[in-house]
Amino acid sequence: MMRISFLLLFVMFTGLSGQAQNKNSLSKSEQDAGWKLLFDGKTTNGWRGAYSTVFPKHGWVVKDGELRGELSEGAESGDAGDIVTQKKYRNFELVFEWKLGKGGNSGVKYFIEERLPKPEKGSQAGYEYQLIDDATYIYQDKLLPQDLKTASIYDVMAAEKPDVKMEVWHISKIKVENEQIQHWLDEVKVLDVNRKDAAFKQGIMDSKYKDYQGFGSIPEGYILFQDHGHSVAFRNIKIREL
Repeated sequence: MMRISFLLLFVMFTGLSGQAQNKNSLSKSEQDAGWKLLFDGKTTNGWRGAYSTVFPKHGWVVKDGELRGELSEGAESGDAGDIVTQKKYRNFELVFEWKLGKGGNSGVKYFIEERLPKPEKGSQAGYEYQLIDDATYIYQDKLLPQDLKTASIYDVMAAEKPDVKMEVWHISKIKVENEQIQHWLDEVKVLDVNRKDAAFKQGIMDSKYKDYQGFGSIPEGYILFQDHGHSVAFRNIKIREL
């Protein structure tokens, strides 16, 4: 019995070790398919502050293989500031895992241009894969409409999905190929739209981006992780250019 128990413990231990080693890493098949890591699990290499040449000195940290925004100010880009990739992307698949606490708000933006002048308040405009506590977050004294909920293109196109749970890990994917945009959540496609569609154009006209020149046809840009003053964690961030 002792020998069997030892073998079981050994298998369990080695299995867990294998899982830990696979965090923030790519398989051989992923590498062959063109996937690249945007976060190595140990450093902030490949990232910088938005409108900056350096990474923020506080707020964003690497702990336990996670890129964490340990943020508390409760304002959009009002704490440590947003962070962006060093490189611009046009057609791509981006996959990332994320976790928010109750009442949390964050987002992953793409097609970030860093237009000048820098916004005095808030975050640089871009297409935002919303991350938020769907069920309980209060915006303008009301519960959220669908186009402000998780996996939507924030304020433009609503994702079709139930409310997401907080304080657990989720996996998301953004796919951009020419004019077609898809958002995935936990391996389910929840948004699929073409930027030339009338519905997308109307979504922009009804949004806060209606006066942002060329918002519906931005050709490429940086990827941005948002500081919205709420703690958020990311891991296993990878991208493949198409």
